[in-house]
Amino acid sequence: MIPDGLLVLRSAFAESRLMFRDRDRLERYAAGQAAAQMRWLAVHSPYTAQRLREAELSPLEWRSLPPIGKAEMMGHFDTLNTAGLRLEDVLAVARRAESSRDFTPTLPGPAGPVTVGLSSGTSGTQGAFLVSRAERLQWAGVILRRLLPPPWPAALLKRQRVAFLLRAEGGLYRSVQGRRIDFRFFDLLRPVSELAAGLSAYRPTLLIGPPSVLRALLTAGAAAAPERVVAVAEVLEQVDRALLEAGFGPVVQVYQATEGLLALPCPHGHLHLNEAHVHFDWEDLGGGYLRPVITDLRRRTQPVVRHRLDDLLVLGGGCTCGLAARRVERIAGRQDDALLLPGAAGESVTVWPDFIRGAMNLLAGLREYRAEQTGADTLRLSLDPDTGEGRASAEREVRAALRRCGADADRVRLEFVPLAAPDADAPVPRAKRRRVARLWTP
Repeated sequence: MIPDGLLVLRSAFAESRLMFRDRDRLERYAAGQAAAQMRWLAVHSPYTAQRLREAELSPLEWRSLPPIGKAEMMGHFDTLNTAGLRLEDVLAVARRAESSRDFTPTLPGPAGPVTVGLSSGTSGTQGAFLVSRAERLQWAGVILRRLLPPPWPAALLKRQRVAFLLRAEGGLYRSVQGRRIDFRFFDLLRPVSELAAGLSAYRPTLLIGPPSVLRALLTAGAAAAPERVVAVAEVLEQVDRALLEAGFGPVVQVYQATEGLLALPCPHGHLHLNEAHVHFDWEDLGGGYLRPVITDLRRRTQPVVRHRLDDLLVLGGGCTCGLAARRVERIAGRQDDALLLPGAAGESVTVWPDFIRGAMNLLAGLREYRAEQTGADTLRLSLDPDTGEGRASAEREVRAALRRCGADADRVRLEFVPLAAPDADAPVPRAKRRRVARLWTP
């Protein structure tokens, strides 16, 4: 058997050939991948075959399939996956790993051990994921090629220390471990003060974690100067980027979900869709906001075919790097965090999280905030620092943003409550941070 490290390197160099600069070549390559993938899944994934049969479509007509979401994926998990695994067995192993903090156990599959894990469940349905050895090593190669500080491949010649901070360590990032790459997982169940001290002692060259966690470590006194900081798992806002760049170093972001590796940074630091590996269809929600419907062109253990995500994206124009994959201007948040507030004519108006974040970013000296809809016409705001002048500015900017969205700002009641101070001796919160959230359900 070829060693893992060699397969990761092979995948990394192959990824260089897939960073297309010609849009037609990229689309032809992706179309070929999609055709082969759907023919294979129609034979090996019973649920995918059932979807095609019920829609009276051939495998090559897959783009006409009605989209599904995480609830359907989990509801048909046993017949969707191609490893013959049952959801109850996968959940049992994954939950034991979460509890014991030992993320090495796997389940047997037809092509070898299968890595299992859980999503964070912030969309309301906690998902389980399956990754075969081949998929894990291929994924690790893509990460190695796209995340190591440029230039490539010179980055492989120097010793890299990769610090990885997330809720769980499913073995994916650990796949890049080798003679020149040292990987260290920092468990978020440890107190923030301990994590900060450990990070300072490790002196990472590459630092990977959610923006809220990285900010907490800065506040707790972490001292590190990585060549690159990679923000994952949460929306990266400009206020976070500025603070992290001032405290640690240059920041890029990765857009990844249980459903796949969706967008990666280019050599110039901008975020591009991973279109050589994932096909994107779009639902236009107006105002430039798009909701992705994705199909993974390589993942076979747990197929992702016409899967509707909850995220909102805004696409940008061309990029100075010259890559053909489309550039993501920003990840605007999750659709189910969109606020539903009264309009001028009494109707319900959608206010995207982007507008509230934009309003709050105009407040001078604001370090942190929360904006949460708690009732049909009630928006709760928490500020740090919480001052009378800050509250007045927040009210002015938020009401202006609501008016721009067509909401009746005078009918919206703004409540101000203190923002809880972080505790350096407490573990980092395990849920993803959501600065703007709708806690009220119509």
